[in-house]
Order: sequence, then C-alpha cells, then structure tokens
Amino acid sequence: MVNETTIIIRNRNDKDKSIKDAIFAFSGGRKSLLIKGEGQEISTAVEVAEILKNRMYPRIEIANISLGSRPYLNNRQRGYHTRNNKSNKNKIDIISNIKITLQTKSIT
Repeated sequence: MVNETTIIIRNRNDKDKSIKDAIFAFSGGRKSLLIKGEGQEISTAVEVAEILKNRMYPRIEIANISLGSRPYLNNRQRGYHTRNNKSNKNKIDIISNIKITLQTKSIT
C-alpha cells in the first residue's frame, strides 16, 4: 500500500515509542500504518492499535488483521536436528505473529 509505515514491536517497553512513532506518522500525512508483533508481543501490538484507534485518532480504522506463524529458530538449537533422539527429530517449534493495518477513514 502507498504511504505505509511499519512499526515492529520487539518488547513490551516499545509500546510508548510505538504510539509516538504512529502519531508522528499520521500527523506527517501517512494514510496507513502496519503494526507487527510476534509471540508474547502480540498483545502489545493489539493494545497499541486499540489505543491509536480509540483514544488518539478517532478517524483511524482497522483495515486488515493478518495472523500467521513462522518457524522459530534459536541459536542454541544448532545441533537440534542432528541428534538421534526420535522424540525431537520431527519437532518443529513455531512462533505466532500478527500484522495490523490501520488507515485513515475516507471522508465521503
């Protein structure tokens, strides 16, 4: 989408910074904003979107919400698949993610 800014939330402490970044983006003329969160930060991403939608900018609406997952890769698991342990052989860890698109309401 044109004029889209992406905010990635990496930890709970990013909430205030993310809200400020979104306010600056919308006041700077951006029409849409993408908020991303993974794992435990899904709730923080939803909270940021709701704060922006309900409290800060009443002209903002949620355009799209996308849920998904991806393989979770950890540096400690380097030799993970080379072991002969059958219980771990087919185990794949995944991490959930969310993408929330906010956009300004079109005035008709």
